[in-house]
Amino acid sequence: MRSIRNIKFMYICICRAIRDRDIETAVRAGARRPVDVFRACGHQPQCGGCAADMRQKIEQVLTEEAATAAPLLAAD
Repeated sequence: MRSIRNIKFMYICICRAIRDRDIETAVRAGARRPVDVFRACGHQPQCGGCAADMRQKIEQVLTEEAATAAPLLAAD
């Protein structure tokens, strides 16, 4: 049996098989809302059960992006 520590990605949307890393890629490409992520992945929303988790992941990626960009700006 695999340990949970070995899992490298997690499905956020089961209906459309959208993983957390798919959301990260979509956000880095400009997605800011769940509907943007669905479009970037070539899907349409189905049940909406993942919307809250997807919003949380979008915010997490945006926060991480801002944190890594801030030191670069300060050095200029």
